[in-house]
Amino acid sequence: MDRRLLACVAGALLSAFVSARPASALDWNDPHSIVAAAIAASPSLREIDANLAAARAQVRGAGALPNPMLMAGVRDQQIDLSRDPMMTMYMVGASQTFVRGERRDALRRAAQLGVERLEHEADSRRAEITRDVLMAYDEAAAANNQIAANDEIVKLAAMMSEAARARYEVGATAQSDIIRAKVEASNIQHAVLMQRGVRDSALARLRALVGLPANETIPSFALNHAMEHHAHAEDVSLDPSTPAIAALETEAARSEEDIRLAKLTAKPDFSIEASYGLRPEQKDMFSVVGRIELPIRKKTTIEPRVAEAIGRRDAARAQIGMLRQQLAAAFGEALASRNEAVEQINLHVEQLVPEAKLGFESALASYQTGKATFDGVLGALQTYRTLNVDYYEFLRQLLVADAEIDALQHGATGGSGAVAMGGAR
Repeated sequence: MDRRLLACVAGALLSAFVSARPASALDWNDPHSIVAAAIAASPSLREIDANLAAARAQVRGAGALPNPMLMAGVRDQQIDLSRDPMMTMYMVGASQTFVRGERRDALRRAAQLGVERLEHEADSRRAEITRDVLMAYDEAAAANNQIAANDEIVKLAAMMSEAARARYEVGATAQSDIIRAKVEASNIQHAVLMQRGVRDSALARLRALVGLPANETIPSFALNHAMEHHAHAEDVSLDPSTPAIAALETEAARSEEDIRLAKLTAKPDFSIEASYGLRPEQKDMFSVVGRIELPIRKKTTIEPRVAEAIGRRDAARAQIGMLRQQLAAAFGEALASRNEAVEQINLHVEQLVPEAKLGFESALASYQTGKATFDGVLGALQTYRTLNVDYYEFLRQLLVADAEIDALQHGATGGSGAVAMGGAR
């Protein structure tokens, strides 16, 4: 069996195996294993692979000479089918068109550049799939962390409610404190439901990317990050020639070859035809004929093709400039989002979260002894809940920005928009 056929069968079986695997077969605590599964299951990458196979086959045939033409027949046969020994001739012959070496070289280079462009596009698509998977994963994991953080707040709210009940039973406070404590517990449940919605939406995207059924249950996973400091990115810069830029540069180079091919039409290919004729009662004959196109209509046949090829090349170069602008904007936005997230995380770790927790504990103790109002306890709990949950939102923002930066460096064609959404909150 042909090796290429074996490779295609193996690839198809691998894709079928990946798509058939249940969610439990994947390591959901390792986001990079999910990325690998998504890349293996990606139909867009299978499309690129198929186009690459076609482009490589085109390279093998580019610049080849056309097949020779064989001919055979009868010449000058009388219409009444009688044979005139002086005129009727039986002949055989062959002709061959010869493509100029310059044209053949240009065709080979253009075909090879087509392969290189698709290879760069494959790198770009892998980077984008990786980014999409990591962003969905981080969003779902952060939502689970926020749900867990709210579970802790539920326990603190229960302590606050018990303190209000105890004071109400001795007549030291009004029943409204108990009611407001219940309302706050409902508000926490409301926030948990919203976070579950965010998580379920992210999981739906992951199922689609990995190729899982819509009703497939995904095991719970969360961000494995304690509250800790994070450093600013050092020496982070965008390569001036990412795979996305390289793909357009390759397209521009192919346009240059198209210009050469258009100009080479002024030097047309030529063909030679040789034939041998047999007349039984006369001497045999042979003929050799050369044919070449006369490029006399340059203004209507050659110059428009050259102008078209030049226009396509200039458009490809303009696309490179446009893409550089888009990538620079997306990269700068992702880097700014990352730096903001780092500053916020460090502030939450060093001051806001620990101080808010101490503030709630102090307010609850003062309320239990009658030295503080219920408003003080409730406000301290709400502040602690907001800051504790926000920490994981900023952690998600950091991870999303990292995924965006890495994707742009490895060939993504633009920003995902998730960084801006995370920054807006």
